[in-house]
Amino acid sequence: MDERIKKVLVLGASGTVGSLVGGLLAQNGIPVLFLSRLLEGTRKGVGRAQAQARAEIIEENLVCGEYKNMLEKACSEADWILECVTEDVAVKKEMYKIVDQHRRPDSIVSSITSSIPLEELIQGRSESFCRNFLSTHFYNPPAKMSACEICGTHLTDPAIVAQMAEFIKTKLRRTVIPVKPTAGFAGNRIAFLLFSHLTKVAMERGVELVDYLIGPYTGRVMPPLATLDLVGLDVHTAIIRSLMKHTNGVMHDQLGIPPYIETMILNGCMGKKTPEKGGFYKVLENRKRIYMDPSTCAYIPAITPHIRFVENAKEFIHLGMYKKAFQTIMGAEGEEAAIVKKFLAMYSAYSYAMVGEVTDAQYGIQGINAVMSTGFNWAPPSSMVNLIGGKTTAIALIESQALPVPRQLRDREDETDHYLNCGKYFPAK
Repeated sequence: MDERIKKVLVLGASGTVGSLVGGLLAQNGIPVLFLSRLLEGTRKGVGRAQAQARAEIIEENLVCGEYKNMLEKACSEADWILECVTEDVAVKKEMYKIVDQHRRPDSIVSSITSSIPLEELIQGRSESFCRNFLSTHFYNPPAKMSACEICGTHLTDPAIVAQMAEFIKTKLRRTVIPVKPTAGFAGNRIAFLLFSHLTKVAMERGVELVDYLIGPYTGRVMPPLATLDLVGLDVHTAIIRSLMKHTNGVMHDQLGIPPYIETMILNGCMGKKTPEKGGFYKVLENRKRIYMDPSTCAYIPAITPHIRFVENAKEFIHLGMYKKAFQTIMGAEGEEAAIVKKFLAMYSAYSYAMVGEVTDAQYGIQGINAVMSTGFNWAPPSSMVNLIGGKTTAIALIESQALPVPRQLRDREDETDHYLNCGKYFPAK
């Protein structure tokens, strides 16, 4: 496979993921054609890729262009065509129509989408296109998140999937997670259901409090609403809408887009990509943060929450006493503690429920562990169950929240004395 992929075409190189994955390829000595709608956008993508790698080899291996001048020729030259255009079915299908007309019969085409079902994207495409088409879902930013979920459709040649998995693992040093062609795959399906739940909690309790309660001391390097600012609220809503349309079953009722998020998007407050407008947070010139008030869609000063069980748990985390920290959380009472416990219950239950549904059952919880740890920097769900107190305690917690207990959790061997290396998921803040 290393010999087969000598040149890569990135479509949508002006976007964050497209530019950074393209930069990763160039950094590893692979010539990359960077294309987007406008040359100015492509050049911004190159700048983003260079900032990620800080390596001269990036520029040496990149050729910039725009669709109207280079798309047809680039499609005919590339061994791998990596589609990173906007997360819209119609836009992607129109791009695939052009790619299908001009690509070589043996070239590989992949999409970074996770929210749009792959089977829908290949409708109307040639037999050769379908045989060589798959998903390569890289996580953002790839310099820090090594996960790559990979799968094909029912028409994809399994050998292509296996070869690409090996190439991405060895050449790009990614953590490859085989998944099934379902909307959201594993990582986004789990994380965005939880994000959706927390955006609803924020309506009642406020943005700052939610991120304070579900922050690093609970096994998330970045608090959840701050993560959505990084992702972009427009991307968040697109993923939620796709999950609402294409998934069903356990906890599906937790999916939704509160009206205040729609208003934020209309107002241009989409997160890091709109620094002047802000998102859930906005950083002022004096570096102070102000926070979005969901009830008014206006920014308000910080309240700086200080809750005893949270501060006690954080102190245990500082000391590396993770088990003691979670004993403190589990023993706490009150509305704030209930928010944290429900989140932990949902994360544990939903992660185990996805075993066999979005990853092969033969991998057990390990595939889910891999994507949540390397795709989101969240403590793996099996470790979370251990920290809560083991299988029996986790089941009791899930049942106390009136959530279904997945069979995969009931059947697992209890490992209360086994802990993965969790320190990196609990930064001392």
